[in-house]
Amino acid sequence: MYGNILERRIVDYDGHSMVLEIADSEYNTIYDGYSDDIAMEIVNNYLQYRSDDGRPSNVHIQHDDVNNIVRIYADIDYLGNDHTTYRGHWELR
Repeated sequence: MYGNILERRIVDYDGHSMVLEIADSEYNTIYDGYSDDIAMEIVNNYLQYRSDDGRPSNVHIQHDDVNNIVRIYADIDYLGNDHTTYRGHWELR
């Protein structure tokens, strides 16, 4: 599923924001409801899939049943981020 997510990023003075768009047919093969807890799980897994060490907050989900899209909105924090389990290619020696 993570390879088929459309991602949009917004960077401004308030920080980083992200919107993930998923076809509801694909979303519904895995999940049977729409909740912010599920959205947080998807955002965390997506960031890990992308090897992105940002920390999500203010995560919200919205189902657009007219266009058959699930949208997940999140703020992403990078400043002072000491969280990272990602090891870059430069460390694999």
